Amino acid sequence: TMPQCRLLPHGSFTLLPAVLTTVAWLASLAQDGCDYVRLNGPIVEKISGSTTIPYLEIGFVAYREPTFFQNGEDGEWRIKYSGPCIAYDEGIEDGYWKAAKAFAFASLVLGGSSALFLWFSSCFVFSRGTWRWAGYQVALAFGCQCLAFLWFRTSICDSKGNRCALFFGSKADIAATIFWLVSACLILVRYPAPKVIEEPEIDGDGDGVESAPHNITDLPVDGDAAAVLPSHEMSTLEGVKVTDADII
Repeated sequence: TMPQCRLLPHGSFTLLPAVLTTVAWLASLAQDGCDYVRLNGPIVEKISGSTTIPYLEIGFVAYREPTFFQNGEDGEWRIKYSGPCIAYDEGIEDGYWKAAKAFAFASLVLGGSSALFLWFSSCFVFSRGTWRWAGYQVALAFGCQCLAFLWFRTSICDSKGNRCALFFGSKADIAATIFWLVSACLILVRYPAPKVIEEPEIDGDGDGVESAPHNITDLPVDGDAAAVLPSHEMSTLEGVKVTDADII
């Protein structure tokens, strides 16, 4: 038989991990590919080809260069986020870079699918094994997100004189990592037992809920719903069968 959908069969607890995994997934999607860290050091000149640019904002697939804005006698370098990202030259990616990209992608896939799967628990009943399997999947997303930070071991960050500082993309991934972890712990620690729906009692004729028998002395009198038949009239009703159709 097809499973029946009903609202929150496990109670409202299932909404908590579902919301957390969804927020984690959205946080990991927030970056645009060239805002993971802010890079300083000699490597900036090698990547940009300029001796004047002081820093770059870089990501897994591209980077941004700041523009110098003159402000009176002084000026400052600022990023124009309305501009496009610049693709890297070939050969810049090393083993840590490729591994970090793979783990980041795996985290997105595992986290996104687990978030979608957990929302079904607000409508369908999950067995204990299915619930725990969702927790394992979220835990895998957490592990892959942690391993994505191997990117800070790449040559452009780990070489002497270079410095990679946390920026929007990496900070968003830290938030996603925390949400993955909390959600996985909530799922694996507690299984919310489904609520039992009590079926109505069926009478012997199969006509629905068995009703209490009517007491003939409680029959209403026309014009007065609270009145009952007097005792002298009861004798005239002895031996007469009263049905529901006879009740006004």
